[in-house]
Order: sequence, then C-alpha cells, then structure tokens
Amino acid sequence: MLGKLTLLGRLIIGLSTTLAMQAAAVDLDGRLDWGARVELSPLVSGVVAEVAADAGQRVSKRQLLLRLDQGALQAAVREAEAQEAYLGKMRAEAERERERAQELYDRTLLSDHDLELALIAFARAEADYQAASARLAEARLKLEYSAIRAPFDGVVIAVNAVPGQTVITRLQSVPLVALGSTERMQVQVAVAEDALAELSPGQAVAVRTGTSRFDGRIDSIGYEPVAGEPVRYPVIVSFEPGDAVLRPGQRAVVTLP
Repeated sequence: MLGKLTLLGRLIIGLSTTLAMQAAAVDLDGRLDWGARVELSPLVSGVVAEVAADAGQRVSKRQLLLRLDQGALQAAVREAEAQEAYLGKMRAEAERERERAQELYDRTLLSDHDLELALIAFARAEADYQAASARLAEARLKLEYSAIRAPFDGVVIAVNAVPGQTVITRLQSVPLVALGSTERMQVQVAVAEDALAELSPGQAVAVRTGTSRFDGRIDSIGYEPVAGEPVRYPVIVSFEPGDAVLRPGQRAVVTLP
C-alpha cells in the first residue's frame, strides 16, 4: 500500500512539474520577415540581353537571374588574353637574356653596364607582363559582373528590367532584381524587461505559423526598447522554413521557455 502511495505521489509531482513548465512558457506574437533580403544590379553598364527569372519564382544559389549583352566584354577578354600571351613570351625571352648576361658577367666577359641593361630589360618585360595579367583579370571580372546570379536560395521579389533595356551603372537608381532568402526566415517579438534575463543568443525556441511548427533560435536581443508601453525589447528569432511556402508579414507565434 505504501509503495502504491509513493508511486502515486511521484506521478503527481511529475505532472505538477510538467504543468508548471508549460505555464512558464510564454507565447509572443510577431510577423515573419526574410532572414536576408538583397537588391541586385550588374556592376557594369550595358544592354539587358536576358531576364531569366520572374517575380515569385523560387531560385537556387548561383542561378542566373539577369544577363547583359556580353559581346563587347568577351571581345575585351580575348584581346587581354592575347596581350598577356604575347608579353609572357617577351618576358621569357628577357629572362633568358638576363641569365645569359649574368653568366657572361660572372665569367668577366660582360661589363657592369651591359649587365645592368639586361636587368632593366627584364624588369620592364616583367612589369609589362604583370600589367597585362591585371588587365586580363579586370576584363574577366567585368564579364562576370555583367550577369546577376542568386547569392543564396530564395524567392524573386521583384524584377525591374526587360530585354533591350540600357543599364548605366553610375546612373542606376532602381535595383534590377530583389531577392529574399528562403534558407532562413526571422520573427521579431517584443519581450518584457523582466523576461530578458532568462534569454540568450543561440537559445532554442519554438516558432508556429498557421498549422506549421519550426525549431528556431534566438539570434539577437535588442538593447533599446520598442515603441509603446509597457517597456519591451526586441528579440529576433530565426528558423529554417524548409519547403514551407512562407511570406513576410504572416503572423507567427514564438514560444519562449
């Protein structure tokens, strides 16, 4: 009989503890937002040749979104490649002449002046080759920059370009493509001052939106209060939405321990 009472007592205590923990959990309302949002434009001027994504489309990291006409840029790369190849041969020949001059000088068959001329010729050839290599690298970068690719998995929010449109980078005020990340989303909730001591960045929390539940974590805890009374502080929670189709502005509930 005593054993049964002891077992019953343990069950009651365990149930009471569970109820107390559930009572201690706090549900806070918030709104979904992108974990990252970027506005993209090409870094070079040109004419739009291809728009490869539409607003609302889900895209993968490195997927092409927009491309300028690359004809002139490709020609510039080929020219730079040819110049580098030519100057590379000139540098190799100058290096052979320098080594030959050094050998003759070591055998006292060449004057100081002639050796110095060979060293100067090699230095000039080396400088020309390095400059050509730099011009080739710049030409290749411009070619790469003429295309916009997704920096992460995401959703295309807006596209402000059509084929044939002229893009002048120094005058471009409107980004051509806006992209929101689907890798992570976040929720901001306002937490009372007395509850902040129980929270820390990296702490696990639960996020619910609609009928879906996600495992989230606290990213940051603000130092300045949000507007309104009573005094509350912003807490940013992030989570991975996976394949769920979520949109910024949707209501979300964060359960704090």
